[in-house]
Amino acid sequence: MNKQKPLIIDKRDKVKGLFTYCSKCQRLIDNRVCGVTKKRLSTCKDTDKHMFKAIVSIPGTDGAKRKTKTFRTRDIQEATRLKHEFVNELKEANYQSTTVLTTDVEMPKPTLLIECMAMYIGYLNNDGVAAHKVKVRTISHIKDVERFFRNFCLSLKESNIDHTLITVYQLNEKAVALLHNYIVDVLNYKNKTYNKFMGAMRQFINWLIVKRDYQLKNHFVGVTRRSEVIDKTIVSKSEFKKLLSVLDPKKGMKEYSTGERKNFYRSWLGKAFRLALETGLRREEFMSIRYNDIVLNEKGIPTFIKIENFKVNRKNGVSGTENATMKHIPITKGLRTLLNELDYKTCKGSDDYIIAKEEKTTLKTRIDVVSKAFTHYWQFTALEKKAQLKHLRKTYLTALVQQFGEKANLISSHSGIDVLKKHYVNDQELIKATNDFSVF
Repeated sequence: MNKQKPLIIDKRDKVKGLFTYCSKCQRLIDNRVCGVTKKRLSTCKDTDKHMFKAIVSIPGTDGAKRKTKTFRTRDIQEATRLKHEFVNELKEANYQSTTVLTTDVEMPKPTLLIECMAMYIGYLNNDGVAAHKVKVRTISHIKDVERFFRNFCLSLKESNIDHTLITVYQLNEKAVALLHNYIVDVLNYKNKTYNKFMGAMRQFINWLIVKRDYQLKNHFVGVTRRSEVIDKTIVSKSEFKKLLSVLDPKKGMKEYSTGERKNFYRSWLGKAFRLALETGLRREEFMSIRYNDIVLNEKGIPTFIKIENFKVNRKNGVSGTENATMKHIPITKGLRTLLNELDYKTCKGSDDYIIAKEEKTTLKTRIDVVSKAFTHYWQFTALEKKAQLKHLRKTYLTALVQQFGEKANLISSHSGIDVLKKHYVNDQELIKATNDFSVF
């Protein structure tokens, strides 16, 4: 979708202190070579991230202190003018950047669909987004949007429409209908993915209208949402014990159709699965717990685990900051027993992860392994039920509602009990709990 040419300054146009810069690599572009891959700039796939950058040395510092500013124009003459303005502003403010409130030149407003899509992907990656508006989005979310964009273009291509020439102003009900047919008849997506696809396209057009001031009609608004079957699978006590019993190193190897072989066995898997069950946390959350996240009461007894709510904080752009929302997971009898098995008394107060603290791999790698290992070993249980790691969270939350009713969301950190009941709590299990119920 990226049709931009590499941004290069010809020798005859060179201006002192003005350089080309890649916001993707966050490096200056030198000698027509990518600063990361060291390959010729013509091979770069992110040329839309190229821009001009002014670097001005502060007098009297021998170049040790500098002021910089990027310009989103791709015109060398305009960039030169903006660079001179920047220098004059710095001089007037005696090179004190705190008193210089300058803004970049207004971002261009492309009309071609593929260019607008590329611009939106850049926005999702926080390219050119002000620091106070930055939101941390997962790589998987951005890749999903990119995949939806590719498939939308393919839906147009299927009807002999050149997606490289169509503008966003040409999108209409017919284009939405073509996409609908392509999702249903060609891709055979399930209802959940269909809704996600249409939702992503609706958000994209809304962004153009609201954030970029495009005078468009959003034809994706009003697309009928398809009914979804919400997966509320839970794992019983006997099924969980069965899983733990098959965690054998000899069963850890998996061979893929490509011939690739991976070993999913880790000595800490059993305790990681138990931690997931005893806390009801998402995989990144429970794998990120450190010993110093365990909070003690006035008697020195472990009372709860304080861990960041990554999903909410990333959505609000405050992950990793002092404004981040925290979850407080109560330390139950079962969880306390598990923590003691995880050397809590020895490692109390340390910054080590409580799972796989001695492993040298990255946290991201361990998070990936624990999820895939669950699915891999589940097949050895010989159970007809299909379960994944996420179902341990649903098991915990179902038990929470069984025991605490309408107050369960206060413990689980959900916005309300309705959210819990709709997405997580197994209805059949709740019905079982009423077997001893009597009206009188």
